[in-house]
Amino acid sequence: MKNIIFFALIAAGLAGCNRSPEFYFSRGNYQFSAGKDSEALESYNRALLIKKNFPEALTSRGLLLEKQGDTQKAGRDYRKAIELNSAYLPAYNNLGALLMDAGNYQEAVKLFTDALAARQDYSYALLNRGLALYKLGDCAAATADLSRALELTPKFEMAYYHRALCARNARNLPAAIADLDAVLALNPAASLARFERGKALYHTADYAGSVQEFAKAAELKPEDVNYAYWLGLALYKAGYAEGALEAASKAAALKPDSYQVRGLLGDVYAALKDSGNAAAQYSLAAGLSPKFASVYRAKLAALRKPAAPPRGKRK
Repeated sequence: MKNIIFFALIAAGLAGCNRSPEFYFSRGNYQFSAGKDSEALESYNRALLIKKNFPEALTSRGLLLEKQGDTQKAGRDYRKAIELNSAYLPAYNNLGALLMDAGNYQEAVKLFTDALAARQDYSYALLNRGLALYKLGDCAAATADLSRALELTPKFEMAYYHRALCARNARNLPAAIADLDAVLALNPAASLARFERGKALYHTADYAGSVQEFAKAAELKPEDVNYAYWLGLALYKAGYAEGALEAASKAAALKPDSYQVRGLLGDVYAALKDSGNAAAQYSLAAGLSPKFASVYRAKLAALRKPAAPPRGKRK
C-alpha cells in the first residue's frame, strides 16, 4: 500500500510571485492531484533544479514517474530521497511497495525494517512489512506486524484480510472468520473477503452459511469462475442439487477445461439420478486431469455398476 500524499493547497499560495523550490513543489502537487502529469513533472523538476536536497519533491516525482510506468526512475528518486533524509518515511514506504510489486519481498522487508528503526509506530511500514512477510510464507511474523499495524490504524482492510489468511493456514477458522468480518464491516463489497469467509464456513461444515457468502461474492463478480464453482460445491453439499447444477453449469461456461468443475457437474448429475450426463462429465474430468483421472474413473465405474436386486423377505 502506497503512503497517500495529500495535495490540498491554498489557492492564494499558488497565486504568489515567490518562485522558490517550495512554490514549484506545491504547484506540482496541485497539478498532480488535478491529473496534469506533464505539468506536474515540470514543476517537480524545477523545484529540484533549484534545491537538490529536497526529499519531499523527489518522493512526489517518484510517485508520478511510477504512475507513468517508469518504475526504474521512480526507484532512483525514492532511494535518493532516503539518502538525503534517512528519516523521511514516505520514501521508504513507496520504495518498499515498489519492490513488493516487483516480487522483491526480502529486500522490501529490509527496507521497511529500516523505516521502523527510524520510527517504531509507522503503521504503513508495519502493514507493508506484514504483507511482504506473508508473501514469504512467514505467517507468524506477518501476523505480529499486521496486529501491531491494526492497533495503530484499525481501518487497514488488507491487514485484517491477510491476518485472516494466516489464521486460515493455521486452521484457526474462528479467528479467520472474525478478521474477515472486520473487513466486511469496513467494506461490504470486498468480494475476496466474502469468498474466503465462505470457504471458512464451508470447512466448518456450515454449508448453508457458505452458500450465502459465495452467492454474494458471485453477485459482486459474476465472471469469476472460482466463485461460481464454490457456490455450486456448497449448494451440492447443502443438498440442493438443482441450484448446484445451475452454479456449476455457469462455472463450466466460464472455464470449460476445468477438471474440478467437470467433476462437480458429474457429482451433481449423479445426485439428480442423471447417469448419462454424470458419466459424460466424469469422463471429461478424467481426460482433463491425468493426475486425478483414477478418481474420476472410479466414480464412473461406480456409476455404471448395476444396482443390487432387492432382497426378498425370509421366512
